[in-house]
Amino acid sequence: MPDTNATSAMAFALKLLGLRNHSRKELERKLLKKGYETESIEPVLEKLVNRGVLDDRLFAMELIRSRSRRKPAGKLKTGMELRKKGVSDAIIGELLKEYDSAALCYRAAEKKIGSLHHATDADRKRKLEVFLNNRGFEWQEIQAVLKQLFASGTDFEEPC
Repeated sequence: MPDTNATSAMAFALKLLGLRNHSRKELERKLLKKGYETESIEPVLEKLVNRGVLDDRLFAMELIRSRSRRKPAGKLKTGMELRKKGVSDAIIGELLKEYDSAALCYRAAEKKIGSLHHATDADRKRKLEVFLNNRGFEWQEIQAVLKQLFASGTDFEEPC
């Protein structure tokens, strides 16, 4: 009977991986939640890792790339999200070394400032600061972006 359980666990794992990439820990949690036993899950995860279907580094790279395009966030928030998904600190540290948080901070600020066109400059600056802080950007990056945006005399009004 354990063989059938392992076969079923493998089928479910492949179904989940067919929908999107998962970290090893995330897939393990989902299999446990579905009711599979640890004795059935471990060999399935090992097979998937050995075949290259389950790769935490690749998963983390994909997640970082996706989040950077859609909803830019700082190293702090990105690292926490990866940790929550079960990616090891070693992989997170390695990938975040290459992470251009300052450029993403500027891009997020540019995108957000468009929705603040009815506010005064002081309110815009304050709201942008809170927004970028909540996105996990570091204080130095936020201050540099605010200085760049507000010192450049950029016109934040809606185009006619």
